[in-house]
Amino acid sequence: MRVFIKNRILFYFIFFIYTPASFAQDYSFSQFWENRIYYNPSFVGLNEGEFNGQLTYRKLWPKFPGNFSTIFFSADLKTYNNYGFGLSVISSDEGGGFIKSNSIGLSYSWRGYFNKEKNIYFQLGVKGSYYDERLNPNKYIYSGNLHEIYGNILPLPALDIVNEKQNYWDFSTGFMIYVPWERHYREFMHNFIGFSVNHFTRPKDNFIEENARIPIKLSLQWNSFIRTSLYSLDKKSSLYVCPGLLYENRGDRLLSSSSFDNFIVGSDITTDPLFGGVWYSSQLLNSDKENYKAIIFKLGLKLNSANKKFEYRLAYSYDMSLGNLVKSTEGSHEISFNITYRFNAKYRYNIFSF
Repeated sequence: MRVFIKNRILFYFIFFIYTPASFAQDYSFSQFWENRIYYNPSFVGLNEGEFNGQLTYRKLWPKFPGNFSTIFFSADLKTYNNYGFGLSVISSDEGGGFIKSNSIGLSYSWRGYFNKEKNIYFQLGVKGSYYDERLNPNKYIYSGNLHEIYGNILPLPALDIVNEKQNYWDFSTGFMIYVPWERHYREFMHNFIGFSVNHFTRPKDNFIEENARIPIKLSLQWNSFIRTSLYSLDKKSSLYVCPGLLYENRGDRLLSSSSFDNFIVGSDITTDPLFGGVWYSSQLLNSDKENYKAIIFKLGLKLNSANKKFEYRLAYSYDMSLGNLVKSTEGSHEISFNITYRFNAKYRYNIFSF
């Protein structure tokens, strides 16, 4: 029982303390490239003549008491001009009803070219979202409630709640560049590099403080698709190695000792019709050196329709927790499903077709 209580307190400390002035949470997805529109609006509409629909369900630490889950849906479209459009919806339950949040957002991107002949381009993006959040203090277990032997039996301490419901607009902006590399007059490496600024308007977050505001978050994304000389399992296409990186920093003082870091790095291998990989994740509160680490294992299946108009991708990833939280959390699960519809055969390439 004592070990359980210690792990419970440690969990809430890590999960909530990284935003000292704010209860509002940023979400983190292990399959960050599948959910790239969430991190950077400039990734909306990468492929001309295509419509993409994406659904992701993430279950955080199922062995731990209380529900921590997120559902993310996105759809984006790139027409044959320089514009891209996107829609995103997020619904989350944090702490078994402690915080419930729903949001809807619209994204827009514009493409320009550094070198149109070599297809080196950049995209600028902006996203506006509307949030509805509700806090239920009766669903939260405080360390002051916990008896060292009998658990949660002590009286509930007072918590100064300013509002149990809040609604606000939130805005993000981003920039990305695409750089293909050629070898023997063929593109063999596709690089996507992005940078975004989230919550740059700093909307109010008035759950527990009247004048609290959501901290700004900086995010850097990189993903690459490298064609090898090997064949895939289907003996028709090449095998691809797909390394990537995500870095985020959030806080009232960015890139300082009081800010919060999120870091994911790893690589997938795509050998049609299968793909999968191994990734490393680290979340660090710099001021207290509290670090949540995990190894991410990913496996997926990709299928195409007979006329090549539709492509389906189903992926599952498991976060294996490392360190003190292994026994009490049992990792995390994430499932994503993507549908791509090619409404015109003029498309040049598809980043999911490797």
